[in-house]
Amino acid sequence: MFAKAALVLAALELAGCAAIRSPSAPPELSHALTAIRAAEREGAGADRRSAMHLALAKSELAQARRRLSVGDQEGARWLLRRAEVDAELSALMVREAGLRDAAGRTLDEASTLARRAE
Repeated sequence: MFAKAALVLAALELAGCAAIRSPSAPPELSHALTAIRAAEREGAGADRRSAMHLALAKSELAQARRRLSVGDQEGARWLLRRAEVDAELSALMVREAGLRDAAGRTLDEASTLARRAE
């Protein structure tokens, strides 16, 4: 009888722990964090336009973490997807600016060469 009671109590205790255990972080969290780190490595903070999107991604990440803390998984996942996209956009803007600069330098060099050839 005592063994059965102990087994029932142990089962209830385990069930209680499982009920209050916070759900695991959604995969979108790691995707958003990776995209934000990549944008920072690209130098997104140095360009005004890309810095704005990077700040927006960080804000969405913070909002998503707050939603996760209160159990709103779906709302958090939506915000994390937005954060990932904004971080990716930020990184793309930095790359675009670099390509524009390189294209401008190439055009300047081509103009200089064309003038010398005349």
